[in-house]
Amino acid sequence: MECKLELSVFRFDAKTDFLPYYKKHFITIDTTKTVYELLAQIQNEEVNFDYPKGSLSALKINGKALFSDALLKGVIERFGKSLTLEPLSSKRVTKDLIINTDDFYQKFDLLDAYVDGKERALFERYIIYHYASPVLDFVEDYQGDALFAFAYDMLQKHPEQKHHILNVIANEHIGLFLHVKLCKKIYPCSADVEKKIVALKNEVMQHRPFLSSFVEKHSHFTTLL
Repeated sequence: MECKLELSVFRFDAKTDFLPYYKKHFITIDTTKTVYELLAQIQNEEVNFDYPKGSLSALKINGKALFSDALLKGVIERFGKSLTLEPLSSKRVTKDLIINTDDFYQKFDLLDAYVDGKERALFERYIIYHYASPVLDFVEDYQGDALFAFAYDMLQKHPEQKHHILNVIANEHIGLFLHVKLCKKIYPCSADVEKKIVALKNEVMQHRPFLSSFVEKHSHFTTLL
């Protein structure tokens, strides 16, 4: 089934532009196609437009982070026919919807010594959780929700590394206890990721020898609730 969409598309070239802007597009497309195919159609109309490629390409639509393999039918049902397309992080844009993801991969390095390097592929699957977090707007070095969900997975796979992994993520300035719920920032919302992070917080609080004073205070506060 075809549908006409009104799009506001984020545009910015770090090499030539001083400020970003939004460009309007009116596109008719089959709703059985994906967001990725929608982006390709925009590029067909305007060759200078660019967007992330690959199996883990992602963006924000109407403020929600999602992978571009999402079906348009579900996106339209959730957000309507007027859509704003933006990069995962407007601060890290290199070209239109493409961003520099070095900061994301640097978070994997925090646990690299305690996991198998091949498991980086699992970490990458959480990329939208990293950039969806509003904490990044206030704490630039925030370890990120992608790292926390990944850390939970690694505790299950490498329990012998528990001490080291918990020590990393319990950092009082940039770690786990700065997390805020992300369901309203992600499409579709994954309750599993939030459950992993809650379980990880409980795990940290049960291992008091590894806790900072900040987490100790959080533990006492949680007990009182």
